[in-house]
Amino acid sequence: MALDNVTFTKALAGAASQEFKDRIGEVTAKNMHKVGEIITEYPTAKNEFVNVLTNQVAKQRFFSKSYENPYQLFKKGMLPYGKSIESIFVDIVKGKDRTRVTDGGQLATDLLTRQNPNVKVEYYSENKQMQYQATISDEELKGAFRAENGLSELTSRILQAPLNSAEYDDFLLVKHALSHVKGAEVKLGKTAYDKLTLQQKAQSLVTAIKSYILKMGFLSNQYNGQGVMTYSKPQDLVCFVPTDLLAVMDVQLLAQAFNVSYDQINLHVLPIDYFEKCETSDEGLTYTYSEDTETQCIICDKEALQIWETLNSSETFRNPQALYTNVWFNRWGIVASCNFVNCVKFVVKA
Repeated sequence: MALDNVTFTKALAGAASQEFKDRIGEVTAKNMHKVGEIITEYPTAKNEFVNVLTNQVAKQRFFSKSYENPYQLFKKGMLPYGKSIESIFVDIVKGKDRTRVTDGGQLATDLLTRQNPNVKVEYYSENKQMQYQATISDEELKGAFRAENGLSELTSRILQAPLNSAEYDDFLLVKHALSHVKGAEVKLGKTAYDKLTLQQKAQSLVTAIKSYILKMGFLSNQYNGQGVMTYSKPQDLVCFVPTDLLAVMDVQLLAQAFNVSYDQINLHVLPIDYFEKCETSDEGLTYTYSEDTETQCIICDKEALQIWETLNSSETFRNPQALYTNVWFNRWGIVASCNFVNCVKFVVKA
């Protein structure tokens, strides 16, 4: 729902400087025309208005039809410091059966023997530096003050596109990262699977998903790429399911498998339009992705995807000759896969 100019300006002024507030005075429906003239005619007021608009208002995303990446739950937030992460996993140690040891010399030796832990490390570095540009002209800003909901509509029209683009790019990067997660692969016979109806395919997947959710609850090194002994609670698992299968899947049965209530299942069963597979160039530096028609479903721990922000900002630059302001939104961060946690991929192969 679009906000009227009075409400919009009051909200924006609340995040502005005291000098800006003093200059425009009280904002009411009666003096809104005068407030608009002050903001558009005084360069300092106009610059601050645009800066607050792009830095504060745009981040709130209260305008209509803003796209949200459906995989927001994997975002860990802003990286506290630096541009890289060191992920360390200490595996379990093998116990010794002392009931069978009678050699006193061996027991004495064990007192001075150093036990080196089985430690494995993964490093994730900043690999996303995206920038999105928008332009706000003086004429558009003046016109926005003349319409009752003009400012809200201007924000939606101009700023929504780059912000939606940023969210969509994050969505694609999650799919790319998912293709790099290593774990167990469960093969479904292609000949038999292809003969099933869509409803039957969904039912067979539900049964398989429930089975592996239970299996991953035990300590095992069979379901992660690093081969470490680990486990996953049902509440910590997510399941990516193609939309056509999800449409006919008994989601209530899956809720029982994840040990959550039915109204919380949308946090664990995530729709996906299609899976992707990674194709590496000869140099091993450039990745391209194509549709993965073999994968039918992926269950993974929530920590399998590591998504961190290192920079989330916007900058403006005034062009006095052309009478417009350019805005750049910066989205930098880390998008990586963690192979210390469980992941099971269900694939159809001959």
